[in-house]
Amino acid sequence: MQCNKLGKDFLRVKAKVSGILIARTEKKDTSQQIAVVQKRNTIMKSGLQYLLNAFQTYMSGVNYIGENAPSSGIVITTSSGNTYTLPFVNTPAVSATSNSAIISFTVRDDSPNSYTATNEELVTQSAGNNIPIATASLSVTKQPDEILTLTWIITITISTSGNLTYAETPVAQSGGTAGCYASGSGCSSCATSSASSEYPGNCSGGSLTGLSSQYPNSSFVTTQLFTDIFYNGYGKASPNSFTYASGTTLIIYTQYCTTYFFAGAGSIISYNSSAGESCYTSNTPVSPIYLQVYSPSETSSYIGVQIEFST
Repeated sequence: MQCNKLGKDFLRVKAKVSGILIARTEKKDTSQQIAVVQKRNTIMKSGLQYLLNAFQTYMSGVNYIGENAPSSGIVITTSSGNTYTLPFVNTPAVSATSNSAIISFTVRDDSPNSYTATNEELVTQSAGNNIPIATASLSVTKQPDEILTLTWIITITISTSGNLTYAETPVAQSGGTAGCYASGSGCSSCATSSASSEYPGNCSGGSLTGLSSQYPNSSFVTTQLFTDIFYNGYGKASPNSFTYASGTTLIIYTQYCTTYFFAGAGSIISYNSSAGESCYTSNTPVSPIYLQVYSPSETSSYIGVQIEFST
């Protein structure tokens, strides 16, 4: 499946990425707060490009091309020139507003070390790669009897156009179809197009499920499409042609052959709602679901979503 005119008729999303680094120091024995400082960061364009390359790795089986650091976390450089990588305390926290997806990375240093941090770098994890994505120049001093906590908050402000909706999902949701029974390989609904060979399996008798059942006859993107790009623990997918990245633009698409197109972590589904056939790359439903495109009639040879990232 090849698309020579990417971007012409796809649903469009603009995603503006910004961030802020917050540092807090407190006494170990009393938890007395000593200082809280914060500073806006610089999102690296190269980091965004590497993240989109990694997205193609866990969605389409493309070999990752980009920087790969020794470990993930927040790397601090001190005034004396030493560097420390503080690992994430836990899985980054996800939240959302009506027009944004937010992911927060937290590290903590309760060691007896004493230093003044002058520069910081955020190294995230995607498809098994450790990718530097942002830098800051926040000055903060830690004493031996103090705990330093750094929280790096990345906000993706989302603007959709046309009939595309942003579904605010602070908690991951499943979607696509469910309740069908396996009936073979390939996709009879896409038999007249080259897309058929892209779907190894199909099933019949299913219906919309999860978030898709809440948004029938509509198109949407979810919070997890964006936050998973910025942090995930996924591996490499089986090769397929459903994603394309160029610079800081990402496209998730398929050749038109059914009324619904769903994409989620590790799986793609085309669903013929009139025939009740679901054609999929690995399984149904998709969880978490990233996007749904509803197109009751063929207005273009390809359907999908084009996301343009900026800083």
